[in-house]
Amino acid sequence: MMIPTIRAVLAPLMAVALLPAACSSSEVGSPTVESTSTVADDVPTVTVATVDQAGDEPEATVATSPTSTAAPTAAAPTTVATETSSKPTITKPPSTSAPTTTVIDTNLLAGGSGCTPGTTQHLPDGVWYGNFVSATSTHLEFDLTCWFYGDAATVAAAEDGEESPPPNDYYVRNNNPQVRTLSVGDGAIVRWMPENGVAELVEAESFEAWLADRAAMEFPELRPSIWVTLIENTISEIEEQFVP
Repeated sequence: MMIPTIRAVLAPLMAVALLPAACSSSEVGSPTVESTSTVADDVPTVTVATVDQAGDEPEATVATSPTSTAAPTAAAPTTVATETSSKPTITKPPSTSAPTTTVIDTNLLAGGSGCTPGTTQHLPDGVWYGNFVSATSTHLEFDLTCWFYGDAATVAAAEDGEESPPPNDYYVRNNNPQVRTLSVGDGAIVRWMPENGVAELVEAESFEAWLADRAAMEFPELRPSIWVTLIENTISEIEEQFVP
């Protein structure tokens, strides 16, 4: 058995003791720390070279742990409140007033001077239509009546609820039974039809002669109605109205 010599025992101890001095010497491969910032996906890598002890020890590479880079936090989406549209304005159409209905007094459409002189006994000058009631040599009892012809007859008959257009294109209305006494002037002329209903046979005679001929007829009450012409409140002319 070989007993190690003191030198052999102390040699390792001395090497350890001399290590710091050797590390400080530039002649013995002093450890070089290389800090390399390598950008690879934004993670730096640090490489540390170990001490090369007289080429006896292999060089070791120590890699530092990669720095964790927190991924950028995605900002929460901003919610933009849209302005709520107001309710649509409803525009009401302008109110239209009901059409004005003009009421026409159909009596104003009557022939001659009309048939609305009022309720007085007096008839103004004009041409008036009506019925013979009675007479003397100087006065005539007269029932004023409305005579309508053509379009006026159609309107008046419809207003009264009668057949419209009326037969023979004429219509007679007598809503007022009032009888007026009219004065007969001297020399008043009467145009009448001796043959009742024959318009072609018209004779003209004095008022007195007409009264006598009329009274002699078989049915004098069936004589046609008459038109009277008043001048200065006096009858100057009478004419019988032919009807079919």
